[in-house]
Amino acid sequence: MNTKLNTWIQKHNLDLQWLQETSKFPSYQVEKLLNDPLYKPDGTTMRVVLSIVKKKEDSAKLSDFWDV
Repeated sequence: MNTKLNTWIQKHNLDLQWLQETSKFPSYQVEKLLNDPLYKPDGTTMRVVLSIVKKKEDSAKLSDFWDV
């Protein structure tokens, strides 16, 4: 099952490897971010992901990906 983040990545023709390389997160964490809709990352992880996403889509916000 996809997460909102995974849907966003697919919409922008990006992939797991892109997120892993730009975030420097371990692969297991990227897998959870993209494939586990019940996983809610800590605030630091959310901010890192959001800062990366904003480089592609300036209007993105945390609530686009997680219930905050």
